[in-house]
Amino acid sequence: MSEAAVLEQGAKASTMRPLVWAAVAIGLLVLCAAPLGISSYWLRVLTTVLMYVIVTQGLNVIVGITGYHAFGNGVFFGIGAYACGTAMVAGLPFVAGIALAIVMSAVCAFILGWPILRLKGHYFAIATVALNLAAVQIIIQIGGITGGAQGLALPLSDWDPKPLYIALYYLMLGGAVASTAIVAILLKRPLGFALRAIRDSERAAAVMGINTTKAKVYAWAISAGLTGFAGGVWAYWITFIEPSSAFDPAVGVKAYIMLIIGGMGSILGPVIGAFVLEIVSTLVWSGFLKAHQLILGLLIVVVCIVAPNGIINAFARLVRSVRRNDGAT
Repeated sequence: MSEAAVLEQGAKASTMRPLVWAAVAIGLLVLCAAPLGISSYWLRVLTTVLMYVIVTQGLNVIVGITGYHAFGNGVFFGIGAYACGTAMVAGLPFVAGIALAIVMSAVCAFILGWPILRLKGHYFAIATVALNLAAVQIIIQIGGITGGAQGLALPLSDWDPKPLYIALYYLMLGGAVASTAIVAILLKRPLGFALRAIRDSERAAAVMGINTTKAKVYAWAISAGLTGFAGGVWAYWITFIEPSSAFDPAVGVKAYIMLIIGGMGSILGPVIGAFVLEIVSTLVWSGFLKAHQLILGLLIVVVCIVAPNGIINAFARLVRSVRRNDGAT
């Protein structure tokens, strides 16, 4: 490719960037204003979508950027939920519970990451699933402050339901924006470059002098902290948690599907994946009650066939194709 062509592509990319930022800004404005004009049902749906944006961004750090497939990453969702729940039952305020949820999840990932992240491929994936199963049994056996198998009831808020749900919506929105910003910052930091080098070839990254285990542990801790935040807010939102729901493997699996649909390793891919899957799932469920799982499964298969690398990457390819056609004419 000639120097002139490279400069032309760079100029076109620079002109597209403001459009992307404008679209993001408009989307944020719409989300900020949404509680003022939607029903309680759709407020709940959007809150769930934003929760999955956070969880999927957390998964994106360890899976999309680092290349380590953590199928049981939902364990940190449960840890965050129980950390926040037990803190509030003990009399601490909600803010302290959320802080504890983030810290506990990140610390658990940091400690467990040193031995587990030495595993590779499907061995690591199986180990994360085993962690999720083990966490359920630990919560049940501890009992007492965790409520054991009977579950844990969180203190009820003094707020009226509507203002409370709106406040939780904005908290999830703030978490979604923050988690997306963290991924964007990470990709431009030395740790982000190290993680992508590990994803491409861990052996080559080690030869270049990267402490691969240390970098992976940091990535998993960041991933766990984000996921734990979502779990903590969810616990207060639900007000009653028990092991099978807090450590539900479906949370991690659903986030994984969202990551694949949106685009692994990208900044906006998890956002797009969460919105597409959750909104489409809600619409399909409301329109086809008896066959919604079959229809949703078929739609996911179609999206994966049409956009195997995610919607965000398919859109980028489409833009490049249009540019080439414009350049040819």
